[in-house]
Amino acid sequence: MGLDGQHYTYVNWHTIIENHSRHQPDKVFIESLDQNKSITFREMCEWCNRFANFLKDIGMTERDKVTLIGKNSIETMIIYFGTLKYGAILNPVFSEESEENIYRITNLAETDLILYDKDLKLNRNRRASARWLTFSEFYGNEAADDQLWESLNSRPMAFSGHLGDYGDTAEIVYTSGTTELPKGILIPRQALLYMVDEISDRTGIGEKDRVLEYRAYNWLSSQLLSILTSMFKGNTLYFAKKFSRTKFPGWLKKYDITVSSGVPAVLSMLVNEPVDLRKDDVPSLRFITSSSAPLPVETHLKFEEMYGIPINQMMGMSEAGWMVGNPPANRKVGSVGLPLKHKQVFFQNENGERCKAGEVGEMVVTGKSMGSCYLKENGSLDPFPAEGFITGDLGFMDAEGYIHITGRKKDLIIRGGINISPMEITSRVMEHPGVQEATTVGVPDPIYGEEVACFVVPKAQAAIDSEEIIGHCRKSLPDFKVPKKVVFLSSLPRNQRGKVAKNELLKLFEKGT
Repeated sequence: MGLDGQHYTYVNWHTIIENHSRHQPDKVFIESLDQNKSITFREMCEWCNRFANFLKDIGMTERDKVTLIGKNSIETMIIYFGTLKYGAILNPVFSEESEENIYRITNLAETDLILYDKDLKLNRNRRASARWLTFSEFYGNEAADDQLWESLNSRPMAFSGHLGDYGDTAEIVYTSGTTELPKGILIPRQALLYMVDEISDRTGIGEKDRVLEYRAYNWLSSQLLSILTSMFKGNTLYFAKKFSRTKFPGWLKKYDITVSSGVPAVLSMLVNEPVDLRKDDVPSLRFITSSSAPLPVETHLKFEEMYGIPINQMMGMSEAGWMVGNPPANRKVGSVGLPLKHKQVFFQNENGERCKAGEVGEMVVTGKSMGSCYLKENGSLDPFPAEGFITGDLGFMDAEGYIHITGRKKDLIIRGGINISPMEITSRVMEHPGVQEATTVGVPDPIYGEEVACFVVPKAQAAIDSEEIIGHCRKSLPDFKVPKKVVFLSSLPRNQRGKVAKNELLKLFEKGT
């Protein structure tokens, strides 16, 4: 494909999609599990070309933005890849996003065209300057009552007018917004291809793989691991609208899945609510990934003990794509892995000096496969520093080059001037046999400024109270790190990406929950 890490020949998505259509036209590209239908590489190319011709006919340029508001479906993917193939800027939004955030994102991006799921009831006056069209599950439904289908159905299935160059913006992605409003990030075309190249290199995903994805399509994480990589390498993507605990084992077995995406919340669920699944049932499955949030070592080990299926832990962020990941053949439990091939990662101390092996500092990442800037509320751009992007993660690199994360700098609890890592405390709490999930945050305290509070989800039938959790922590933690407050919940509040919503925890604490 022309991406060798040293000499770069620009490849665009128009060329990639056309090549697969010619070389393996009848191979299934996407098997949509909830829609019970599939689309081949040739069919995807033809529909993308129809969509590209539509964009051309309405005068879209490489600087114009296409906001796509959809769910995990073949139709969403036609618009997704059609935009990339044409060369306009993609602005993907999940259909379950809050209505106010949808309006904010469409205006932040100064959207020119908005394509949205027909089931949504949106106020078009909130972005009156844009062209709005609804779409439904039109693929395979020739009688679809659908505004977009009506615009595409009669258009040519060939297209050759790809716009722009490698330095242009491919898409705008958004941070998860666990503590503040999501930030928009511009991803250049060249950087996006480098991101895809390095994740396929680290995971070993190739054209014979069968990859399962159930996370929202607009996450950069799912785009890179599954959606874009499947088109880049020419493998088949098994696409579900969302995770289903009851369907998951059947998906793996029926389709001989080789790589499945994963998040800590799902892995924790499978540990605490076991399903009928063993590695012998799915000999094809090489590993399940884990990313988006820290995975407790206890959960990692318990999952592998129960199911015999390897977990491959990785780490990324919206600003940089995937940054580090464990090589499948050389995993290190408790580590998020080694830097990917187009990334340079190091840690620095408070003076900006590089840390030695084993020394905790703040993570810095740089390389070819990075976003370029933030999109600010006033429409201006805030470029990322050339010397490296400070991620806000605390951790260290060991003697073998593996990255270990100890927490987030902004999550540090500062109790009486002493820094305390919430991850360390959560790890100790998770060792209690009656705990299903836990997280630790700092809460306001009139004497120490902040105090340590733990939010705990007990296992079913577990009879535990605050004193038991506190006593358990006293066995392995110094007194100043022992939680002074323990709050029991039926579940931890999470955002759309499965990350614990810590601002919601603070609200619960303030209410005395």
